[in-house]
Amino acid sequence: MRFWFLLLLPVLSFAQVKTEGFIIQINDRSMSVLSPVKKKALFSVLIENRSLSDQVGKFVVGSKILKFVAVKSGKNEAIEIENKTSEPVVFIPVSPAFQEVPLMFGKKAYEIPSKK
Repeated sequence: MRFWFLLLLPVLSFAQVKTEGFIIQINDRSMSVLSPVKKKALFSVLIENRSLSDQVGKFVVGSKILKFVAVKSGKNEAIEIENKTSEPVVFIPVSPAFQEVPLMFGKKAYEIPSKK
């Protein structure tokens, strides 16, 4: 019986989280992003507000504003973004102000710490 468990151990150790769209998790002092592997012109973004305050932000490409979003504390908000340019989409928290979050395809999971 122990033999079967040893065969499954390598498979379990290489399990990774994959997503079809971006997931932005907003915490009180940092943000983390899960990104999809393949780049698409139309993609979804799920914003999870895990902080203690309501969040207002905007999505921009260069100087063009794509969308505004407001997410209450403890809630989630899903939106769709269309970007046909080669420039990356950037999420900018407006209130409360926080560091900009570039949405990078293929990076899997990354964290944006707060500026000191």
